[in-house]
Amino acid sequence: MTRARMLIAVGSMLAAAAVLGWAVVVLPGSAVNGLDQGWHDLMVEVRQPWMLALSYVLNYVGGGWRAGVVVPLVLIGILLLLRRWRAAVLAAAALLVSVGLAQLMKALFDRARPEDMLVVSDPGSFPSGHTTNAATLAVLLYLVWPRRWTAAVGIGWTVGMALSRTILSVHWLTDTVGGMLVGTAAPLLVAAVAGGWASLGWERSVAAAELKESPVSSIRPYRPSDRDALYEVCVRTADVGGDATGILEDDRLWGDIFAVPYVERHPDLAWVVESADGRTIGYIVATSDTEAFETWFRDEWWPGVAGRYPLSGESEPTRQDAMIGLATRRAPGQAAYSAEYPAHLHIDLLPETQGQGLGRRLIETLFDELRRRGVPGLHLGMNPANAAAGAFYERLGMTLLEVTPDAAHYGIRFA
Repeated sequence: MTRARMLIAVGSMLAAAAVLGWAVVVLPGSAVNGLDQGWHDLMVEVRQPWMLALSYVLNYVGGGWRAGVVVPLVLIGILLLLRRWRAAVLAAAALLVSVGLAQLMKALFDRARPEDMLVVSDPGSFPSGHTTNAATLAVLLYLVWPRRWTAAVGIGWTVGMALSRTILSVHWLTDTVGGMLVGTAAPLLVAAVAGGWASLGWERSVAAAELKESPVSSIRPYRPSDRDALYEVCVRTADVGGDATGILEDDRLWGDIFAVPYVERHPDLAWVVESADGRTIGYIVATSDTEAFETWFRDEWWPGVAGRYPLSGESEPTRQDAMIGLATRRAPGQAAYSAEYPAHLHIDLLPETQGQGLGRRLIETLFDELRRRGVPGLHLGMNPANAAAGAFYERLGMTLLEVTPDAAHYGIRFA
């Protein structure tokens, strides 16, 4: 999501919360208040002892000094331990903004709570502070660790908190809806302003659901249907950036070593360049943990494909024999820089992509995602004869670590 879209979303949510608050206070006989009363009566009718017990727990955990101090400090502490101090600052700012917005609306609307509430609470029913705080924590969790499970946990936590407030008759239904809106808007507002600085990836990255368009081509996340195209792009760029078609007895060997294993293990760390006519004409693939990847490559991937590539049996090994030997010898512990720079990548682009800035955008997309995951650094090895590629990596902020007769090694730190 771009900054502009985030700001539009934030404005829309805050406006919706304000209109909702105005409606329930200024129009007491409106259908909205009727909905509130109906929901309130339903909760009183259906609540069971176990529902009340769980709601009391959420009331205790989700409010007071526990939600306002302990939980934020735990989140910020974890981020600091992961050396993501900028994300920690952003989290602290988002929590403060969330509290400020909620208290402002409470004071502005001064809505009365239900008269039969089961717990003692402060004045001002709209919006629900517990729900606001829950939504803010949920969105922060996803911004910092964008995974399906974090989204699921966050949604479950927020909805559960909202329901508990109406089960305890301490809030009206619309109070919790307002809390969700305010609690979601606050971290998005801070991320829109400082997301790039905090290395959350909102400034430049290609989000999983969003394309970044150039005049000719676009970058999008990898799909399983791109697999055959990866084989083709890999062989057509394997000879120091040039076409290696026919150099080996089986052209697919290039892809089975340098491209396809990565999308098999890490499809979420792969993006492709799609031409205007729908062809895949470039890609970037990566692993966030080189040692774990090389263990998997040795133990699972290569044994599964090695049967396709028998040795020639010639007295003088062929080029394909040499490549098979390279794949067979891959193992953990061989990358000299994997402790400090645990991630590594492979990027290949067909000549027709040149001049569009696609290589830089692919790498920046990957870098942003690795930063969001807390990966401390990335290294890569390349043919030392490819001077243009070396200069490109240095312009992206990578440092030349070592040059050997076989490879030039570059690295970059993210934290």
